[in-house]
Amino acid sequence: MRWRRSSTAVVMAALGVLGAAPGADARARRTVAAQIADLENRYSQTFVTGDAATAAGLLADAFIGFGSDGKPTDKASMLAEVRREPHQTSARITSLTVRAHGDTALALGTEEDTSPGSPEVARRQWLDTWKHARAGWRLVASAEIAVRR
Repeated sequence: MRWRRSSTAVVMAALGVLGAAPGADARARRTVAAQIADLENRYSQTFVTGDAATAAGLLADAFIGFGSDGKPTDKASMLAEVRREPHQTSARITSLTVRAHGDTALALGTEEDTSPGSPEVARRQWLDTWKHARAGWRLVASAEIAVRR
């Protein structure tokens, strides 16, 4: 009888640990998603504020991508874009889905931007790839398309 109780306790403890793992994993994914959402918003706002220092801290040195014009871009080009006058008057992320895969996260989003002197709202969809390193999350690749309505 004693063996049975201790065996049951071991089995129950093992099941408890196994049952906790998915919950802990889900919490970790939500934490990464919240971090990436914050970084996406910060990056988006650099095009409104012209804050190239913040953009430089978020972009990996080896960043690559292409914009809605289909042209390839790198970190230097993106920083020049952030600095370019006049800045956007607003940038608002309208949807965002983040999927974490270890030290990599993919962010699929849509955004609406306005520019000075234009009543048009520019709509874009993008896919960003973030990589976690010692210095934190960095944007390593991005691709976007303009959405026509």
